[in-house]
Amino acid sequence: MQLDRGVITINRSGVFTLPQAREVLPVVRKITQDFSVRVESLIARLEAMNPNEIEAINVLEDEVNELIKAWHAKVKKLGAKPKGLWLVDFDSGDGFYCWKYPEKELLYWHAYDDGFSGRKLIADKEESNRSRGIYSFDRSRDT
Repeated sequence: MQLDRGVITINRSGVFTLPQAREVLPVVRKITQDFSVRVESLIARLEAMNPNEIEAINVLEDEVNELIKAWHAKVKKLGAKPKGLWLVDFDSGDGFYCWKYPEKELLYWHAYDDGFSGRKLIADKEESNRSRGIYSFDRSRDT
């Protein structure tokens, strides 16, 4: 992924180096924040409604679902993987860099099989690699 003069080049391969994932994160974060605010507003309206207003409730629930689907589509267009509500994974080629709104930075990763509950600090992954003689978690420096 490259940010170039405000224009995003879509990551068609879907595999990110750590700097690439961190470069696109502000875009993902902004998109997620915008959709989160809209969804929360609709949920607040739903919670305030009379339970007997079934038709109106259904309309608002459909709006919430459509917003979440639109968020998923925007995240996928950037080459990342939406993995739950406001949870995004960036494929690193050997696992995922993992981000959940409203985190400010991309600080976590997990193996393909671990999922969100297996998240670890990226710094711990880099330290583990160095101790095993692997000196670059960031493949962009390997070329």
